Amino acid sequence: MKLVSTLLTGGLVVGSLLAVTAPSQAALTTTCVGEAGAVTVPGDLVVPKDKSCTLDGTVIQGNVRVQAGADLVIGSGTIEGNLVTQADGFVDATQTSIGGNVTSRGSYGVFLTESTVAGNYNSPANAARGGFLLADQSQLDGRVTDRSGSILLVSSTVAKNVLTDGNVATDLDDSVISGALTVSGSEEGALLCDSEIDGAATYDANGAPVQIGGDTPWGTCVGATYFGGDLTVNNTTGGVHLTESIIRGDLAGEGNDPAPVGSDNRVRGEISGQFADLQEPNRFGARSVPGEDRIAEARAAAEERTEVAELEAEKAGPANL
Repeated sequence: MKLVSTLLTGGLVVGSLLAVTAPSQAALTTTCVGEAGAVTVPGDLVVPKDKSCTLDGTVIQGNVRVQAGADLVIGSGTIEGNLVTQADGFVDATQTSIGGNVTSRGSYGVFLTESTVAGNYNSPANAARGGFLLADQSQLDGRVTDRSGSILLVSSTVAKNVLTDGNVATDLDDSVISGALTVSGSEEGALLCDSEIDGAATYDANGAPVQIGGDTPWGTCVGATYFGGDLTVNNTTGGVHLTESIIRGDLAGEGNDPAPVGSDNRVRGEISGQFADLQEPNRFGARSVPGEDRIAEARAAAEERTEVAELEAEKAGPANL
Protein backbone atom coordinates (compact mmCIF):
# COMPACT_ATOMS: atom_id res chain seq x y z
CA MET A 1 0.00 0.00 0.00
CA LYS A 2 1.38 3.40 -0.92
CA LEU A 3 1.07 7.16 -0.57
CA VAL A 4 1.14 9.43 -3.63
CA SER A 5 4.03 11.69 -2.69
CA THR A 6 7.04 10.52 -0.71
CA LEU A 7 9.75 12.13 1.35
CA LEU A 8 12.50 10.37 3.26
CA THR A 9 12.42 11.52 6.88
CA GLY A 10 14.52 9.91 9.59
CA GLY A 11 15.03 6.81 7.47
CA LEU A 12 11.27 6.19 7.03
CA VAL A 13 9.46 6.92 3.80
CA VAL A 14 6.04 8.42 4.49
CA GLY A 15 3.62 10.66 2.64
CA SER A 16 4.24 14.22 1.57
CA LEU A 17 5.36 16.09 4.71
CA LEU A 18 5.08 19.70 5.71
CA ALA A 19 7.34 20.69 8.58
CA VAL A 20 5.93 23.25 11.01
CA THR A 21 8.60 24.69 13.26
CA ALA A 22 7.93 24.60 16.99
CA PRO A 23 10.10 26.11 19.72
CA SER A 24 11.75 22.80 20.61
CA GLN A 25 11.02 20.45 17.72
CA ALA A 26 9.53 20.14 14.27
CA ALA A 27 5.93 18.92 14.13
CA LEU A 28 5.11 16.91 11.04
CA THR A 29 1.99 16.97 8.91
CA THR A 30 1.53 14.19 6.36
CA THR A 31 -0.65 14.77 3.31
CA CYS A 32 -2.26 11.54 2.15
CA VAL A 33 -3.58 11.02 -1.38
CA GLY A 34 -3.67 7.41 -2.44
CA GLU A 35 -2.88 4.26 -0.49
CA ALA A 36 -0.64 3.28 2.41
CA GLY A 37 -0.08 0.22 4.53
CA ALA A 38 1.41 -0.62 7.92
CA VAL A 39 3.60 2.43 8.42
CA THR A 40 3.78 4.90 11.30
CA VAL A 41 3.03 8.56 10.63
CA PRO A 42 4.98 10.57 13.25
CA GLY A 43 2.58 13.50 13.46
CA ASP A 44 -0.68 14.78 11.98
CA LEU A 45 -2.30 13.54 8.78
CA VAL A 46 -4.41 15.55 6.33
CA VAL A 47 -6.55 14.30 3.45
CA PRO A 48 -6.78 17.27 1.06
CA LYS A 49 -9.97 18.69 -0.33
CA ASP A 50 -11.79 16.33 -2.72
CA LYS A 51 -9.05 13.67 -2.50
CA SER A 52 -9.12 10.09 -1.26
CA CYS A 53 -6.82 8.22 1.12
CA THR A 54 -7.00 4.54 2.06
CA LEU A 55 -4.93 3.15 4.91
CA ASP A 56 -4.40 -0.42 6.11
CA GLY A 57 -2.71 -1.03 9.44
CA THR A 58 -1.41 2.53 9.61
CA VAL A 59 -0.53 4.20 12.93
CA ILE A 60 -1.00 7.97 13.05
CA GLN A 61 0.65 9.51 16.10
CA GLY A 62 -1.13 12.85 15.82
CA ASN A 63 -4.47 14.27 14.69
CA VAL A 64 -6.32 13.54 11.44
CA ARG A 65 -8.14 16.17 9.34
CA VAL A 66 -10.37 15.17 6.44
CA GLN A 67 -10.96 18.31 4.43
CA ALA A 68 -14.09 19.28 2.48
CA GLY A 69 -15.23 16.62 0.04
CA ALA A 70 -12.36 14.28 0.94
CA ASP A 71 -12.52 10.60 1.88
CA LEU A 72 -10.56 8.57 4.43
CA VAL A 73 -10.90 4.79 4.55
CA ILE A 74 -8.86 3.19 7.32
CA GLY A 75 -8.78 -0.42 8.46
CA SER A 76 -6.93 -2.04 11.38
CA GLY A 77 -5.40 1.33 12.14
CA THR A 78 -4.65 3.63 15.04
CA ILE A 79 -5.27 7.37 15.31
CA GLU A 80 -3.69 8.55 18.55
CA GLY A 81 -5.16 12.06 18.42
CA ASN A 82 -8.39 13.69 17.29
CA LEU A 83 -10.30 13.11 14.05
CA VAL A 84 -12.06 16.03 12.32
CA THR A 85 -13.98 15.79 9.07
CA GLN A 86 -15.17 18.89 7.22
CA ALA A 87 -18.17 19.58 4.97
CA ASP A 88 -19.02 16.60 2.74
CA GLY A 89 -15.95 14.76 4.02
CA PHE A 90 -16.28 11.04 4.75
CA VAL A 91 -14.60 8.60 7.11
CA ASP A 92 -14.89 4.81 7.06
CA ALA A 93 -12.98 3.32 10.00
CA THR A 94 -12.97 -0.45 10.54
CA GLN A 95 -11.27 -2.16 13.50
CA THR A 96 -9.58 1.15 14.23
CA SER A 97 -8.72 2.84 17.51
CA ILE A 98 -9.18 6.62 17.83
CA GLY A 99 -7.50 8.04 20.92
CA GLY A 100 -9.11 11.48 20.95
CA ASN A 101 -12.36 13.16 19.94
CA VAL A 102 -14.28 12.81 16.67
CA THR A 103 -15.82 15.99 15.22
CA SER A 104 -18.11 16.09 12.20
CA ARG A 105 -18.44 19.59 10.74
CA GLY A 106 -21.19 18.96 8.21
CA SER A 107 -19.56 15.81 6.90
CA TYR A 108 -21.19 13.32 4.56
CA GLY A 109 -20.79 10.77 7.31
CA VAL A 110 -18.61 8.93 9.81
CA PHE A 111 -18.91 5.14 9.56
CA LEU A 112 -17.38 3.15 12.43
CA THR A 113 -17.26 -0.64 12.34
CA GLU A 114 -15.76 -2.62 15.24
CA SER A 115 -13.88 0.52 16.23
CA THR A 116 -13.25 2.42 19.46
CA VAL A 117 -13.30 6.14 20.24
CA ALA A 118 -11.67 7.15 23.53
CA GLY A 119 -13.02 10.70 23.44
CA ASN A 120 -16.27 12.44 22.52
CA TYR A 121 -18.25 12.67 19.29
CA ASN A 122 -19.63 16.08 18.33
CA SER A 123 -21.63 17.39 15.37
CA PRO A 124 -22.12 21.12 16.08
CA ALA A 125 -25.21 23.18 15.33
CA ASN A 126 -23.38 25.61 13.02
CA ALA A 127 -22.41 22.83 10.58
CA ALA A 128 -24.21 21.92 7.37
CA ARG A 129 -27.13 19.57 8.09
CA GLY A 130 -27.53 15.97 7.11
CA GLY A 131 -24.30 14.13 7.96
CA PHE A 132 -24.45 10.93 9.99
CA LEU A 133 -22.61 8.95 12.62
CA LEU A 134 -23.22 5.26 11.92
CA ALA A 135 -21.53 3.16 14.61
CA ASP A 136 -21.76 -0.61 14.15
CA GLN A 137 -20.31 -2.89 16.87
CA SER A 138 -18.28 0.04 18.10
CA GLN A 139 -17.38 1.52 21.48
CA LEU A 140 -17.50 5.23 22.29
CA ASP A 141 -16.00 6.02 25.69
CA GLY A 142 -17.02 9.68 25.84
CA ARG A 143 -20.15 11.74 25.16
CA VAL A 144 -22.11 11.75 21.91
CA THR A 145 -23.54 15.17 20.98
CA ASP A 146 -25.33 15.87 17.70
CA ARG A 147 -27.01 19.14 16.70
CA SER A 148 -26.95 18.88 12.91
CA GLY A 149 -26.92 15.31 11.59
CA SER A 150 -28.19 11.84 12.46
CA ILE A 151 -27.05 9.43 15.15
CA LEU A 152 -27.39 5.75 14.19
CA LEU A 153 -26.01 3.24 16.71
CA VAL A 154 -26.15 -0.50 16.03
CA SER A 155 -24.82 -3.07 18.53
CA SER A 156 -22.65 -0.33 20.03
CA THR A 157 -21.92 1.16 23.44
CA VAL A 158 -21.61 4.73 24.72
CA ALA A 159 -20.00 5.13 28.14
CA LYS A 160 -21.40 8.60 28.85
CA ASN A 161 -24.42 10.71 27.85
CA VAL A 162 -26.01 10.90 24.41
CA LEU A 163 -27.53 14.29 23.59
CA THR A 164 -29.19 15.17 20.29
CA ASP A 165 -30.75 18.62 19.96
CA GLY A 166 -32.33 19.88 16.74
CA ASN A 167 -30.71 17.18 14.64
CA VAL A 168 -32.25 15.11 11.84
CA ALA A 169 -32.85 11.74 13.54
CA THR A 170 -31.70 9.58 16.44
CA ASP A 171 -31.92 5.78 16.05
CA LEU A 172 -30.48 3.13 18.39
CA ASP A 173 -30.70 -0.62 17.84
CA ASP A 174 -29.22 -3.25 20.18
CA SER A 175 -27.06 -0.64 21.89
CA VAL A 176 -26.15 0.35 25.45
CA ILE A 177 -25.84 3.89 26.85
CA SER A 178 -24.30 3.96 30.32
CA GLY A 179 -25.34 7.58 30.85
CA ALA A 180 -28.46 9.58 30.04
CA LEU A 181 -30.25 9.84 26.68
CA THR A 182 -31.77 13.17 25.61
CA VAL A 183 -33.44 13.55 22.20
CA SER A 184 -35.04 16.92 21.49
CA GLY A 185 -36.18 18.66 18.34
CA SER A 186 -35.29 15.86 15.91
CA GLU A 187 -36.87 16.61 12.54
CA GLU A 188 -37.48 12.97 11.64
CA GLY A 189 -38.10 11.58 15.12
CA ALA A 190 -36.41 8.64 16.77
CA LEU A 191 -36.20 4.86 17.04
CA LEU A 192 -35.09 2.92 20.13
CA CYS A 193 -34.91 -0.87 19.69
CA ASP A 194 -33.69 -3.70 21.93
CA SER A 195 -31.39 -1.36 23.84
CA GLU A 196 -30.38 -0.42 27.37
CA ILE A 197 -30.36 3.13 28.75
CA ASP A 198 -28.86 3.18 32.24
CA GLY A 199 -29.57 6.84 33.00
CA ALA A 200 -32.66 8.98 32.54
CA ALA A 201 -34.19 9.10 29.05
CA THR A 202 -35.96 12.21 27.76
CA TYR A 203 -37.66 12.82 24.41
CA ASP A 204 -38.99 16.34 23.86
CA ALA A 205 -40.49 18.35 20.99
CA ASN A 206 -39.57 15.92 18.24
CA GLY A 207 -41.11 16.67 14.86
CA ALA A 208 -41.94 13.09 13.86
CA PRO A 209 -42.92 9.85 15.59
CA VAL A 210 -40.90 8.38 18.45
CA GLN A 211 -40.84 4.57 18.42
CA ILE A 212 -39.61 2.65 21.46
CA GLY A 213 -39.99 -1.06 20.78
CA GLY A 214 -42.68 -2.65 18.62
CA ASP A 215 -42.70 -2.86 14.84
CA THR A 216 -43.92 0.55 13.66
CA PRO A 217 -43.45 3.19 12.38
CA TRP A 218 -39.65 3.18 11.83
CA GLY A 219 -38.65 -0.47 12.10
CA THR A 220 -39.18 -3.85 13.73
CA CYS A 221 -37.81 -4.45 17.23
CA VAL A 222 -37.44 -8.07 18.33
CA GLY A 223 -36.58 -7.64 22.03
CA ALA A 224 -37.28 -5.49 25.08
CA THR A 225 -35.71 -2.12 25.86
CA TYR A 226 -34.48 -1.45 29.40
CA PHE A 227 -34.44 1.93 31.16
CA GLY A 228 -32.47 2.18 34.40
CA GLY A 229 -34.09 5.51 35.32
CA ASP A 230 -37.08 7.64 34.32
CA LEU A 231 -38.53 7.82 30.81
CA THR A 232 -40.19 11.12 29.82
CA VAL A 233 -41.73 11.80 26.40
CA ASN A 234 -43.25 15.26 25.79
CA ASN A 235 -44.56 17.33 22.87
CA THR A 236 -44.05 14.79 20.09
CA THR A 237 -45.63 15.44 16.68
CA GLY A 238 -46.82 12.33 14.84
CA GLY A 239 -47.20 9.86 17.67
CA VAL A 240 -45.39 7.90 20.36
CA HIS A 241 -45.21 4.11 20.24
CA LEU A 242 -44.00 2.42 23.48
CA THR A 243 -43.89 -1.38 23.53
CA GLU A 244 -42.09 -4.12 25.50
CA SER A 245 -40.08 -1.76 27.68
CA ILE A 246 -38.87 -2.24 31.24
CA ILE A 247 -38.69 1.07 33.11
CA ARG A 248 -37.16 1.06 36.60
CA GLY A 249 -38.07 4.70 37.19
CA ASP A 250 -41.14 6.80 36.38
CA LEU A 251 -42.96 7.05 33.04
CA ALA A 252 -44.40 10.46 32.20
CA GLY A 253 -45.38 12.64 29.26
CA GLU A 254 -47.64 15.46 28.10
CA GLY A 255 -48.38 17.38 24.92
CA ASN A 256 -47.91 14.46 22.51
CA ASP A 257 -50.20 14.62 19.47
CA PRO A 258 -51.67 12.10 18.96
CA ALA A 259 -51.59 10.57 22.42
CA PRO A 260 -49.08 7.73 22.99
CA VAL A 261 -49.97 4.10 22.30
CA GLY A 262 -48.31 0.89 23.38
CA SER A 263 -48.49 -2.40 25.27
CA ASP A 264 -46.53 -5.00 27.27
CA ASN A 265 -44.55 -2.49 29.33
CA ARG A 266 -43.36 -2.92 32.91
CA VAL A 267 -42.99 0.28 34.93
CA ARG A 268 -41.66 0.05 38.48
CA GLY A 269 -42.14 3.74 39.28
CA GLU A 270 -45.12 6.03 38.84
CA ILE A 271 -47.02 6.44 35.57
CA SER A 272 -48.45 9.87 34.85
CA GLY A 273 -49.73 12.22 32.14
CA GLN A 274 -50.75 10.74 28.81
CA PHE A 275 -49.15 7.40 29.69
CA ALA A 276 -51.57 6.78 32.57
CA ASP A 277 -54.17 5.53 30.06
CA LEU A 278 -52.04 3.98 27.36
CA GLN A 279 -54.05 2.58 24.44
CA GLU A 280 -53.20 -0.45 22.31
CA PRO A 281 -50.90 0.08 19.29
CA ASN A 282 -53.75 -0.39 16.79
CA ARG A 283 -54.86 3.10 17.82
CA PHE A 284 -51.77 4.37 15.97
CA GLY A 285 -53.90 4.35 12.82
CA ALA A 286 -52.41 5.43 9.51
CA ARG A 287 -49.14 6.34 11.20
CA SER A 288 -48.46 2.63 11.75
CA VAL A 289 -47.31 2.37 8.13
CA PRO A 290 -43.53 1.74 8.40
CA GLY A 291 -41.28 4.61 7.41
CA GLU A 292 -37.86 4.39 5.81
CA ASP A 293 -35.19 2.24 7.44
CA ARG A 294 -32.70 4.99 8.18
CA ILE A 295 -30.00 2.65 9.46
CA ALA A 296 -30.13 0.56 6.28
CA GLU A 297 -30.12 3.69 4.12
CA ALA A 298 -27.12 5.15 5.94
CA ARG A 299 -25.23 1.86 5.65
CA ALA A 300 -25.89 1.68 1.90
CA ALA A 301 -24.79 5.30 1.45
CA ALA A 302 -21.62 4.70 3.46
CA GLU A 303 -20.70 1.55 1.55
CA GLU A 304 -21.23 3.30 -1.78
CA ARG A 305 -19.04 6.24 -0.74
CA THR A 306 -16.35 3.84 0.52
CA GLU A 307 -16.29 2.03 -2.80
CA VAL A 308 -15.86 5.30 -4.69
CA ALA A 309 -13.11 6.42 -2.29
CA GLU A 310 -11.15 3.21 -2.73
CA LEU A 311 -11.33 3.51 -6.52
CA GLU A 312 -10.16 7.13 -6.40
CA ALA A 313 -7.27 6.26 -4.09
CA GLU A 314 -6.21 3.45 -6.41
CA LYS A 315 -6.34 5.82 -9.40
CA ALA A 316 -4.04 8.26 -7.60
CA GLY A 317 -1.09 6.03 -8.40
CA PRO A 318 0.56 5.53 -5.01
CA ALA A 319 4.30 5.68 -4.81
CA ASN A 320 6.48 2.83 -3.54
CA LEU A 321 7.24 2.97 0.19
